[in-house]
Amino acid sequence: MSEEIVMFDSPEAAQPHTMTGWKSRNGHFYANENDARYAGCTHRPCNECGKPAAKAYLVCDECRNARDIARYESMPQVEWDGSAMLYSDALDRYFSDPDEAADDLKEGQTLADLRLIICEPNHAREIDEDFFCDELPEDGEAPPHVQEAIEKFNAAVAGTILSWSPGKCLLKLEGQPS
Repeated sequence: MSEEIVMFDSPEAAQPHTMTGWKSRNGHFYANENDARYAGCTHRPCNECGKPAAKAYLVCDECRNARDIARYESMPQVEWDGSAMLYSDALDRYFSDPDEAADDLKEGQTLADLRLIICEPNHAREIDEDFFCDELPEDGEAPPHVQEAIEKFNAAVAGTILSWSPGKCLLKLEGQPS
């Protein structure tokens, strides 16, 4: 059985068709209104207050900030252990201690205004033989010297802190209600 042949200039290859759609502000054609409006807009109504919000966000800056503060205030307060890094939720900056954070205060600000969060360490990850699974043959094992090197590597990196991430507890400050 032979395949049907349709030539480039044949009426069967293509036919004129009229479509309706939407053209965005920047001149692109869209089949539906929502896509065209999203492409052509810079802002849309905030889902919480209705004020203009940048189109990439569902809520405006003011409502996002209010959410951030509410989330921060709902965290449990913990005494600082003297070694963990601190993260300022207000400034998006890390500090090694409260004194360093205090150095960044603007006139009239207090440490409470920085919304300090106690960080949790990100440790170096150990590896195992599965690290090489893509290179090993199916049901194969790494050679003994590689297994030994993995054990030495894991012993060398055990407990090593590579970085810090904001944790789930805020820094308890003197005079701050619990």
